[in-house]
Amino acid sequence: MKQPDANKLAEHYAAILQEIGADLHSEGMRETPMRAAKALVEMTEGSRMETDALTKQFKAECQVAVCHDMVIVEGIHEVGLCEHHLLPIIMSITIGYVPDKKILGLSKLARIAGYFARRFQNQERTAHLIAEFIEKTVEALGVAVLIDGTHLCAMARGVRDTHSVMKVNVMHGVFQSDPDVRREFLLRLERR
Repeated sequence: MKQPDANKLAEHYAAILQEIGADLHSEGMRETPMRAAKALVEMTEGSRMETDALTKQFKAECQVAVCHDMVIVEGIHEVGLCEHHLLPIIMSITIGYVPDKKILGLSKLARIAGYFARRFQNQERTAHLIAEFIEKTVEALGVAVLIDGTHLCAMARGVRDTHSVMKVNVMHGVFQSDPDVRREFLLRLERR
């Protein structure tokens, strides 16, 4: 996918800022259009990344042919952009999966979360995309994705609610069909 032209974006930011009355000649605002352009490119890089680097897998090393031990990674922090208002969503992401014959390296789970989070998004879709990608990539028996998100669009405009946290839970496979697996996962999270 084509890399965005930061210079063009900076020109557009300058026009927008001038339209709302910003003084682009002041010391604090002089470099703002380019800083904003670079930030936008960085915060949406997930939509331009290749998935090859995300999917290095390892054969599960178990005593039996199938490994069904639950893997959980908590506290993956990402920032995406709300597709409705172009304001940040600050997220804490938890991923759990039950592998079959393949596992992912620990860093890959964080990379997958970043891949889907760093783009124009809504939190619900992001959780589903992460779960579906992991499920398909390692043919997991089940995947659970929990995202706690603080939406700056709700904090800074409209209702100006500075305390709410949106929580999204997505459960696939055994996390959805087996109440014991789901309960074990949720109990492990409560113990933190």
